[in-house]
Amino acid sequence: MKLGVIADDFTGAVDIAGFLDMNGLSTILCNGVPAELPPTETGALVVSLKIRSCPPGQAVMEALDALAFLQRCGCTHFYYKYCSTFDSTHEGNIGPVVDALMQALQVKTTIICPALPVNKRTVYQGYLFVGENLLQDSSMKDHPITPMRDSKLARLMEGQCSGTTTHIYHQDILMGSSHIANLLAQAQAVGASYVVIDILTDSDLQQLATAVLPMRLVTGGSGLAPALAQHYSAQGYGRPLAAGLATPTRNKGVVIAGSCSQMTNQQVARYLEKAAGLSLDIARCLYEPTYVDETVGWVLDHLQDAYAPLVYSTRTPVGLAEVKAQYPEVDVAQRIEGFFAVLAVRLAHNGVRNFIIAGGETSGVVVQALEVSAFYIGPQIDPGVSWVKSVGGDFNLALKSGNFGSVDFFRHAQEML
Repeated sequence: MKLGVIADDFTGAVDIAGFLDMNGLSTILCNGVPAELPPTETGALVVSLKIRSCPPGQAVMEALDALAFLQRCGCTHFYYKYCSTFDSTHEGNIGPVVDALMQALQVKTTIICPALPVNKRTVYQGYLFVGENLLQDSSMKDHPITPMRDSKLARLMEGQCSGTTTHIYHQDILMGSSHIANLLAQAQAVGASYVVIDILTDSDLQQLATAVLPMRLVTGGSGLAPALAQHYSAQGYGRPLAAGLATPTRNKGVVIAGSCSQMTNQQVARYLEKAAGLSLDIARCLYEPTYVDETVGWVLDHLQDAYAPLVYSTRTPVGLAEVKAQYPEVDVAQRIEGFFAVLAVRLAHNGVRNFIIAGGETSGVVVQALEVSAFYIGPQIDPGVSWVKSVGGDFNLALKSGNFGSVDFFRHAQEML
């Protein structure tokens, strides 16, 4: 093992694992910290956690457990992967986890690099952009768990971290990897803990990757992963997996959409033009235990359709607010996730083997419910989203963050098989 990755949610883990694998660094993805070492030697090992919005102390503890596991696996370089939209509250959890990993690894300085140009996440003058909009003006401003109301990464770090932040601006990135490495060394010499990196293009990330190759810890979105993987692969790390281990197969399938993001709303609407869809009745989902039986029956009735049936709780921001106002006495999101977990298990017992899931939280609970502990990385569907195949099992899953994927993602994923 060479590179160990700690990801703060499951779809983010799939995101970075796919980029590493397709750029020459064979990769296994673990769902949580496994009890045993992985069965196959690879160049990278990704541990998926669910620490984006839990209490900061819990996030730190789980991240350190993952770090210890990766060290036991022989990893010597580490990557803390968070969302390219820097999803966090004022208190964390990005900052506390970064601090804990730096202390455990005795690292004085690391980088803050959420940029993912292929998905239009860029950083300029220290400000994070989503497409042409500042983060605070994007759809993330109304995220139900981590609303992002500031775009200046240094300010976001100040509320979460114990150290000081500096920048490497884009004009310096354009001067090449040696210049970037010198600036990183200067930042460490003056006691800066975190260096926010301006990134506008994949070419910028190539220069940065060369500069940070000696660093034991880097942090950011998945954008830096392809360039790092190419460097590690060129150095001979990571043998290719045996042929066919990661190849997904056509089988009985279902699409489950739990995200209420703008892109998932578009994807659901487009898919309903081609496929059967069932919008969850929220009241029945919350208060009728037998509603899951009816939903299972509906899915089974549509398994022979040309496209897999879709079960979704996706709502517009206005619709989501109305649901929360209607049921103030319950945690609606948690109850819906529990419903999807039971649904997935029941469908698996009825022969469903392919699951296409939209939403990080939804993906996490479905994978937990199916008791899949590790995955091989299959072909990429869209940037940041790959098919994955269970290690030692026969589940094929396409797990996407709410905002990722093209508008035809659900259809495209199935047509690849």
